[in-house]
Amino acid sequence: MKLPWQKTKEELVEKGAEATSKRTLHGLYRIYAFILGFSLTIFVFYTAFFGVFLPMIQIGIALGVLLALSFLWIPAGKASPRSRPSALDTVCSLLALACGFYTVLNNARFIARIPYYSEILFWDKVVAIILIVLVLEVSRRTVGLAMSIIAGVFIVYAFLGGYMPAMLMHRGFTLNKLVDCLYLTTEGFFGSMTAICAGTLFVFISFGVFLQETGGDKRFMDIALSVAGHKPGGPAKVAVLSSGCMGMISGSTVANVVTTGTLTIPLMKKIGYTPEEAGAVETVASSGGQVTPPIMGTVAFLIADGIGVAYWDVVKVSFLPALLFYLTVWFFVDTKARKKGMRGLAREDLPPLGRSLLTCAPMIVPIVVLCTLLVMKYTPALSAAVCCLLILAMAACYKDSRLSLKQLTLAIEKCSISMTSVIGVMACASIIVAIMSKTGFLLKSTSIVMLLGGGKLMGIVLINIVMSYVIGMGLPSASCYIILSALGAPALISLGVTPIAAHLLIFWFTQLAGITPPVCITAFVAAGIAGSSPMKTGFTALEMGSTFYLVPFLFLFTPLVNGTPADMVVTALITALAFYMMVSCIENYLYGSFTPLLRVLCGLTSVCLFFASFTTTSLQTSILMSVAGIAASLAIGFYQKRRASRSAA
Repeated sequence: MKLPWQKTKEELVEKGAEATSKRTLHGLYRIYAFILGFSLTIFVFYTAFFGVFLPMIQIGIALGVLLALSFLWIPAGKASPRSRPSALDTVCSLLALACGFYTVLNNARFIARIPYYSEILFWDKVVAIILIVLVLEVSRRTVGLAMSIIAGVFIVYAFLGGYMPAMLMHRGFTLNKLVDCLYLTTEGFFGSMTAICAGTLFVFISFGVFLQETGGDKRFMDIALSVAGHKPGGPAKVAVLSSGCMGMISGSTVANVVTTGTLTIPLMKKIGYTPEEAGAVETVASSGGQVTPPIMGTVAFLIADGIGVAYWDVVKVSFLPALLFYLTVWFFVDTKARKKGMRGLAREDLPPLGRSLLTCAPMIVPIVVLCTLLVMKYTPALSAAVCCLLILAMAACYKDSRLSLKQLTLAIEKCSISMTSVIGVMACASIIVAIMSKTGFLLKSTSIVMLLGGGKLMGIVLINIVMSYVIGMGLPSASCYIILSALGAPALISLGVTPIAAHLLIFWFTQLAGITPPVCITAFVAAGIAGSSPMKTGFTALEMGSTFYLVPFLFLFTPLVNGTPADMVVTALITALAFYMMVSCIENYLYGSFTPLLRVLCGLTSVCLFFASFTTTSLQTSILMSVAGIAASLAIGFYQKRRASRSAA
C-alpha cells in the first residue's frame, strides 16, 4: 500500500483537481439543474435585501435545492458518469426536493407543536431519515468519508448512550427523539449553521463568484505582478499577494493552489527557487487566505454566530494577525531571494501599476465598500448583496470584464453550484453539534479536555494543537473548526481566555494539517505542480508557515486581539520585528551569512522580542525586553551591513 507522500505527480494534481471537479450536464438535466441553481440564487438575494423567511421555510428551500444540485453536479465516485447523473443520483435529487417541499408545506404544524412531546407523523420520520442519508452522502462526495463517519458515529452514540462508559453515558435516544432533535426543531438541520448557509454565507460565496467571473483572479494577479514582480524573488512575492487575495475568497486552499499555482510555481522555479521552495511558497500563501479578512473563507461567520458577536468584530481583530502571517512569508521569500542573488522579472514584461489599478477598480472598490458597510453595522448578508450588484455594475464599465446576458445568468447559477461544496459539511456538522448538545456531550467534553490537559492552560492548548492536526487530516478547516470549537473552546474559556481569542486560536490551529507532514494535502498538491518531493515540500512549507503555530499564542498572552488599538499596533510592530529576526536566523542571512555566534544572538533577539508583549510579564520587564530586542536588532543589522560592504570592497 502506498503512503500519501509516495503518490505520483499526476495523482497529486488529480487530487487537487477533485476539489473543483463537477459533472458536465447536457439536455434536460442541464435545464433542470439551471432552473434550480438560478432560482435559488435569486431567492437568497431577495431575502438578503428584504428579510429572511421563517427558518424552516428559508432553510428548507435552500437545503432541499442544494442537496438536489449536489446529486446532479457531483459524481458519486470515479465510476460515476461525468456527462449526466446516474439513475440513483436523479432519484436522490428528486427526493431532496421533495423533502424541502414537505418541510415548507408543514412549516406551520412544526412551529405549533411542542418539541419532544407532540405527536410525530409517519411521514415526518420518513423525511427525516431520508434527509440524514442524503446529507451523509453529499458530505462524503464533497469532502470524503471522514465527516460522514464522524456524524454516523454520533448518531450511533445517540442511540447507545445507556451503554457508554460513565463519563459519556446518557439516557439514549429513541427514533422519535432523533427525528425531533434533527428535523422537527431548530436544533439540527434548521439550526444556526445551516441558516448561515442559506443566507449570509451564500451571499458571500456569491461575492467571490462574481469577482472571479468578472476577471478578479487575473486582475489581482496583474496588481501583484505590477507591485512585486520586478523585486528580488518577484514571482514568489506575486504568489504571496495573489494567493492571499484569492485564498480569502475561494474558501479552499487546495483549489487556490491549483488555480494560482499553475502560473506562479513555474515562474518561481524559473528565477532560481528550488521546486520544494516554489511549492511551499504557494502552499503557505494559499493557506493564509483562510485567516485573512474580510471574508476568511467561511469560518468568520461561524465564529461570530458561535460567540454571539457581530461579524465585523471578528473581522477587525483578524487584520493584524493575518498581516503578521503574510509579512513573515514575505520575509522568507525575500531573504531566500537575496541570499541566492535572484533578480525579479523584467519591468517591460510586467503590466504598469497605474493601468493595473485602473482595471482592478471593479474588484477593489466593492471590497472597500463591503468593509465600509460592515463598519456601519449593516448586516453581512445585505452588505455582501449590495457589493455583488456593485461588482456587476462596475464590471459593465469595462469591455473585458462586462458580462453578457448568458454569462450573467450562468454566473448567477454558479453561486448555487459553489454552495454544493459546503452544504453537506455544514449539515453534517449540524447533526454532530445537535447530538452533542442534546446528549450533554458538550458539557462533558470540557471536563474531558481539562482532564487531558491537566487543568493547565498550556496543556489544553497542546491538546487543541494535537486535535486540530489529527482531525484536520481528513476534514476541511471549517468542519475541523466546528468540531474543535465545541470540544476545546469551552475549556479555554473556563480558564479565563476571552471567547474571541479562544475561537480564533482554534481556527488558526485548524490550518496546521494542510502544511504539516506527513499528511499535508495542500503541500502535496503544490508538489505535484512543482514536480518536487511532497515530503520535502511539506517540511519547507512548515518552516515558512511556522507562524500558524506562533501567532495563536499571541491571542492568549498579548493584547493583539483584546487590547486597545494602540496596544494592538505596538504588539504587532514588535512581533513583526521578532519574526523578521527569526527568519534571518533560520535562513542564516542578513546582508550576508552570520557567524555562528551572531546567528545565536539573532535567534535570542527574536525570542526576546516575541515574549516582550506577553501580559504574563511585568510592564517594566516588557519595556526592558522590547528596548533590548530593538537595540540588538539594529546593532546586528548595522554590523552585518558593514561586514557585507567590506566584503564587497
